[in-house]
Amino acid sequence: MAGKLDGKVAIVTGASRGVGEYMAVEFAKEGCSVVVAARTEAEGQSKLEGTIAETARMLESYGVRSLPVRCDVTDEAEIEGMVARTMAEFGRIDILVNNAGIMAPAKLVDMPLKRWDIMWRVNVRGAIACSKAALPHMIAAGGGVIFNISSIAADQGGAGNIAYKLTKHALRELSFGLANEEREHNIRVFALSPLGWVPTPGTLFYRLDETMPEVGPMLERPEAMGLAAIYLCGDEGVALSGQHFYSRELLKDRVNGGVDLYQGDEEFLASFRD
Repeated sequence: MAGKLDGKVAIVTGASRGVGEYMAVEFAKEGCSVVVAARTEAEGQSKLEGTIAETARMLESYGVRSLPVRCDVTDEAEIEGMVARTMAEFGRIDILVNNAGIMAPAKLVDMPLKRWDIMWRVNVRGAIACSKAALPHMIAAGGGVIFNISSIAADQGGAGNIAYKLTKHALRELSFGLANEEREHNIRVFALSPLGWVPTPGTLFYRLDETMPEVGPMLERPEAMGLAAIYLCGDEGVALSGQHFYSRELLKDRVNGGVDLYQGDEEFLASFRD
């Protein structure tokens, strides 16, 4: 049975773990080849679990091709190298997921400006730089899809996390503007957020186990972001370009007839607490 993304090629930044890895898995299940881009090449290089090689091997178990590429999205040369390797290996870029991001919670008065600068360089400038590098190839091919991964933090008060809130809101504005710029080239751009939070190595690093929410509306299953992105890559997504969506709300309203299938449950939550 043909997958919804058969023959497509996606670059997913920050795909060594977390939301990027989860989205890459859903893409692979639908027949999409994936370039797994992140900084972590080997265990021990990060405080968090996961490497680009591990993700790539997992994706290949679904019968697709996967290319692990080390890429620091603050380094323009590494971004250009990532795009060049993608074109050399696959000859096309259909989907770009700008997921690489960092969070360093602190009150504004306490946060060193250099920490704010690096958060902006990774979360926002990195998405801009990756889009700029991939766009010429999408334009030449006659189309493509770009996802900028935002967060519910953009809609929250932001106390203790203002810098992160601002970067995630900026990605929504970037998506709206870029969608308008590139509409004539059949390139659609979306901002996509989990509705709440997804248990990932990154979120767990900043949350003690006892602070994890009880099963409820603030906990999202890993597959929701990828499934929402796949929907937006389809014909239905053409008219929606430029908008921001919460993944579970999109799936509930447009795919599952008003039923929320991707909220965490007891078994799911327990698997992350063990």
